[in-house]
Order: sequence, then structure tokens, then C-alpha cells
Amino acid sequence: MDATNNRDDVLGLAAEGALPIPEAVRFSGCSRSVLYERMSAGELRFITVGRRRLIPRRALVEFLARRMNGAA
Repeated sequence: MDATNNRDDVLGLAAEGALPIPEAVRFSGCSRSVLYERMSAGELRFITVGRRRLIPRRALVEFLARRMNGAA
């Protein structure tokens, strides 16, 4: 992926909004620890603002879709 496509992808993720961890937990039904584990493993993209982690809404939806496809 070239730099322009990567930049467009990041802008797309940010434009759709990002959820703080407690909201991502409620939205996804995943536990807080699962979300942190998947972020650490590189399976769930996130944004760091200061010390706070935010999960782009689209990244969370894509993560859940991959999990559903893997479980089927």
C-alpha cells in the first residue's frame, strides 16, 4: 500500500468517528480485556490521543465482521 492510500484509509477511519474503550465494549459486546488484547496483537486498529486509546468505528465493525467470518 502506498503512502497516499494509507493516508486515505486513515482519514476514512477518522472521519467515521472513534469510540472510547467503554463505548466500544458496549457496541461490540466484547470485554475490555479482549479489545486491549486484539489491539496489542495488531488485529484491531486504534488511535492514541495523549494516553487515551480510541477505536475508529469502522475498524471495530471490520474487526467484528472478521470474527463472524472466522466463526462461521
